[in-house]
This record gives sequence, C-alpha cells and structure tokens, in this order.
Amino acid sequence: MIDFLEKPKAPWALRPVPPFPAVAQRVLMLVGQENVHIHQIGDVIKTDPSFSAELLRFANSALFGARREVKSVPQAIMMVGMDQLKTMATMVALNRMVRNSVRLAALRKIWQHSLATAIIAEEAARLCRLPRDTAYTYGLLHNLGALGLMSAFPAEYVQMIEVSNENGYDLLKTERDLFDIDHCAAGAYMAQDWDFPDELAAALATHHDDPVVGECSVDNVLKVSWRLADAFGYSVFAGDGKWSLEMLLGLIPKVGESWIGESVEGARKELSERLASAPM
Repeated sequence: MIDFLEKPKAPWALRPVPPFPAVAQRVLMLVGQENVHIHQIGDVIKTDPSFSAELLRFANSALFGARREVKSVPQAIMMVGMDQLKTMATMVALNRMVRNSVRLAALRKIWQHSLATAIIAEEAARLCRLPRDTAYTYGLLHNLGALGLMSAFPAEYVQMIEVSNENGYDLLKTERDLFDIDHCAAGAYMAQDWDFPDELAAALATHHDDPVVGECSVDNVLKVSWRLADAFGYSVFAGDGKWSLEMLLGLIPKVGESWIGESVEGARKELSERLASAPM
C-alpha cells in the first residue's frame, strides 16, 4: 500500500491569505494549452462578472497601451495576446487580494514598487534578449510574499515597515522574527500553492540575493530590477546600500540604448507616467 504524503500546512502567517481565484487559475491553465480558442477563455472569464470587469479595467490602462477603448472580454484577449493575458489575470487576482488594505499608504507603495519593478524588468529583458513577458511577470510578483503578509496582517506589517526603516533593521530577519517567515520564502510558498511554475517560485525565493555580474537570466534581471526601482524613487524598505545605481546599470547590456540609462530623471518620468494610470 502506498502512503501519500500530505500537503504541508501553510505557515501560520499565510493561513488568512485568500485562495487564488478559481477563474484566474482556470484562465492560466487554458492559456498554457495549445490550440485553445479565444472564445473558450472568454467563456471562462464571463462566469465571474466582477473578474470580467476588472480585466477590462486593466486592459484599458496605460500599462497595456490600449489606443482605443476595450469594451469586451474577447476584444481584450485579442488586443493583449495570450502572454499578456496571463499577466492581466494575475494582476486582477493580486488586486483582489490586497484591495481591502491597499488604501494604506505603505501598502500602496509596495504595489507601486512591484509595478515599477515589472516595467524595468521587461525593458531590461529586452536589452538582454530574454522573454519580456516572463520578466514582467517575475517583476510584478516578486513581492508576492509581502502582499500576502500585508493582506493577512495589514496593521502589523505597516508597523514593521516603519520600525525597520526608522531603525535600519534587516528586513528579512525582522519578518522572520515577527511572522516566522520572510517575504521571499512566503512568496515562493504562495507561488507553489497557487500552482505557478517552479521557476517563478525559485526566483521569488532568491530575489534578495546579490545580482551576479555577467549573468544573463530572468532571475538576475529580477535581482537588478527591484533594486533599480528603489534607486528611481520607488523604494518601500530601507536598502542596504551595497549596490549603487551605476553598479546596477552596469549589469544591463546596452543600457545606454534604453530609457533606463538615459538619466535618473528620465527614468523616473517614464515610470511615473506609466504608473499614474495603473489600476490599483
């Protein structure tokens, strides 16, 4: 007789986190299949009217560059394509998770930092000739664990941010002291629990590791991109000061051919314009 191992219980700090929406999970599964028809995906999305409405709101935001109003789910799918649809479905799911607490300034800053990181990662991936959509998704989700902890304990997490920044505490250690898990490990757990790819879970688990000079990978792009988001003015946590802006830019090939490397002011303006109309 075969003994099946039980699925490990969620860390106590993540037990209040709501499950990944079933409709979003179904969309991600369909998008990953070959020869799936747009109407199949549209029919799944339409089973959840609020999800459909949120999806259209994202499709009409500047993040996806809509030139004219998107009025229907099939139109949104055709406009953004399957890869971007995965990103949109994930964004809708995350927005649902944090919307009750995002009104707090510190939590809103985390969401902005995640979006800024995604935008930078997408551009850095282009310069590195890596999959841009993958890099964008990694950037968007890199603080998944922080979003989970915030949705479960908004007041406590906000206070932790404030105290850590004021006193220069190590963020990951402080999280472990208070919640028995840091946001890197929490993000990896949630990614696996939500059936995201193992590669994404691994990237979330290690995104606070130091970038590797000369390594051209999506994981390394993520390690550079969130630090660049900090350097461009979207930091949430106090940095360790180990990596200067010049050092980080030196890790991206052909950075001089991108808005990232034009100037700090130019990069901030680009990010600000894209974030201004982001649905949050």
